[in-house]
Amino acid sequence: MPKFNVGDRVKVLDKPNWPDGGYKIANWEGTIVQVVEDPAGYVMMKDDKTGYDMLFHEKELELLQPETVLISPK
Repeated sequence: MPKFNVGDRVKVLDKPNWPDGGYKIANWEGTIVQVVEDPAGYVMMKDDKTGYDMLFHEKELELLQPETVLISPK
């Protein structure tokens, strides 16, 4: 069963031991636009910063908490 669903908001996790200067796209955020069936475990994320669709393994992403909307009674 997929870890993410289309429409989920996610953040790219940092990669330890990345050479000189760190993992350049760590902490970028985006929206899942496709759950890939083959190979399993991959998703396509539309990046907020560039607008590009980027392929990631589910282990490389973290689910962001949805924003809470408070509705006051009338």
